[in-house]
Amino acid sequence: METYRSSGCGKIMETIPQCCSQDMVFNEEKNQLECYMGKNCGYLSLAELKCDECCKKLN
Repeated sequence: METYRSSGCGKIMETIPQCCSQDMVFNEEKNQLECYMGKNCGYLSLAELKCDECCKKLN
């Protein structure tokens, strides 16, 4: 399994973000996580991936 890091603090992410109640899938061509329903449903660039702690600091 691929290792993902938070872009905010560098912490290793132990879980994969979800969309539509399913784990997002990695698109190697675009270097982003996408909803299993397709890229038009939801996507997240790895450059924007943040852990829960970093997300709480933003709010």
